[in-house]
Amino acid sequence: MRIRHAFFVGLTAAALALLPATAFATEAPVEAPEKPKGTKFWVSPKSVEAGGTVTAQGRCVTPHGFSIIPPEGFKQVADKSAKRDGGTDVKVTYKVQPSVKPGDHLFVMLCDTREPSATVKVVPAAKKEPVKKEPTKQVSKVPAGAPQTGGGPVDEPSSAGWLIAGLAGAGVAGAGGAVLLRRRPASRS
Repeated sequence: MRIRHAFFVGLTAAALALLPATAFATEAPVEAPEKPKGTKFWVSPKSVEAGGTVTAQGRCVTPHGFSIIPPEGFKQVADKSAKRDGGTDVKVTYKVQPSVKPGDHLFVMLCDTREPSATVKVVPAAKKEPVKKEPTKQVSKVPAGAPQTGGGPVDEPSSAGWLIAGLAGAGVAGAGGAVLLRRRPASRS
């Protein structure tokens, strides 16, 4: 009975010692999020400069087609919409013409009886500062940073350290079990 007990204690200690190494060995699988159910509509990015692009996205749940009414000055450049599962995943890209004035502009998607809308904000183009020239350096090749001496176990931790620590713990637990077995009384009646 004591031998079983000592063996079980040693086995449990070894398992607990290896637990940190096995906990970080693999990552849990990431499940893909479910497709949205119902009609949804949005634009990204929420703000754009004149001359930039904006994408109208969403889902139109209807057996019929959809239509997007863009604001004036927005020209369609790509349509990557796809019909799936009783509806259409909407993805239409528009280019903002340079003549569009800054402010809020409304996109409307027509999907059966629903008409969801989304707003994009056109912001003034940022003024570009002239490029400053840096003075030339005296030396053609300037060293940067510390010398590259290579990595090592301190820089790149691996699971080997955890494995060694776990095996050492299992060895200590086994030695403790052996000591417990030798301490048992010599005679039994």
